Amino acid sequence: MLPPKPILFPSSSTNHHHHNLRFVGYLIILILLFPTLADADSNPDDKDSLLSFATNFPSLNWSATTNCCSWDGISCDDKRYRVIRLSIPGRGLRGAIPSSLQNLTSLSFLNLSCNLLSGPLPDRLFSSFNNLHTLDLSYNRLSGYLPNPLPTLQLLNLSNNHFSGTIQKDILQSLQSLIALNISNNNFIGSIPLSICNTSPALVILDFSLNDFTGNIPQGLSACSNLQHSISAKLLLPGNSLMGKIDESITNLTNLRSLVLFGNMLSGSIPHNIGKLSLLEKLELHINRLNGTLPLSLMNCTKLQLLNLRVNALGGSQNLISPISVNSQELTSVITNSVGSYLKVFSPANP
Repeated sequence: MLPPKPILFPSSSTNHHHHNLRFVGYLIILILLFPTLADADSNPDDKDSLLSFATNFPSLNWSATTNCCSWDGISCDDKRYRVIRLSIPGRGLRGAIPSSLQNLTSLSFLNLSCNLLSGPLPDRLFSSFNNLHTLDLSYNRLSGYLPNPLPTLQLLNLSNNHFSGTIQKDILQSLQSLIALNISNNNFIGSIPLSICNTSPALVILDFSLNDFTGNIPQGLSACSNLQHSISAKLLLPGNSLMGKIDESITNLTNLRSLVLFGNMLSGSIPHNIGKLSLLEKLELHINRLNGTLPLSLMNCTKLQLLNLRVNALGGSQNLISPISVNSQELTSVITNSVGSYLKVFSPANP
């Protein structure tokens, strides 16, 4: 019977050699799997949609071999790694907006402003954006009708494009959370919907400048509770074809910082209680058909920095010919001179 073989324990040098081999093996595996690991924190459907989008715009330089959450202009959430933000303004993007965007179903922020995008918006662009709160497509060449957006939208900026048509009630009814609406410098026509504040009660900034809206300024604007209470409230309707009087109800928007109505066909006198807008910093009513004198209550607008009433039929001071930057003393002087001149012209001694 042969004696048992002795148990051989590996030397320390042998252990070290095996350890190195294992390390090299792991390293090779990591290298081979690197593309997969790089995409482990991105959603493949979102990445495919973005790559499809980028084929139309080579200037984006997005690489298919890297995590799309690391691409310029892209942000993802921390839990599901879905794309929630796409912000690529001023990249020289040219042509139509690709429909592949609608597959980014978790998108909450979309900014494609200051590009050369053209044509109408894709029919179903908003159909899958259930979380979109900010949409900025301003300063492009987009055309067609105002799309039917989503109730989640809070900030909508379509300014400086070629959109046209009227503002339909059903569009406004879907904008229940809207805080700021800017559709200035387009080709919209028709009247401003009377129900705009009932359907979008959270509005703080309303900018319909430089279109071709007609009719009167809706009295319903006074129902915009946030235009009444927000510290940054602005009502901007210049450069349209609005007519009729400036209704006294507009003075209920007591937190307005800017009231800009120049370049219309507004007539009648300036609202008697304009002084209720004591926080006004800008009052621009020039190039209209306003008449009468400046209300004495305007002296309550002590924060006024710019007053422009030129090219109207207002009686009184020559200071009304050009815009002025005012302080409270200058404003008092302008108003008292205006009222004084008016009284002098219509006194019994001057029939």
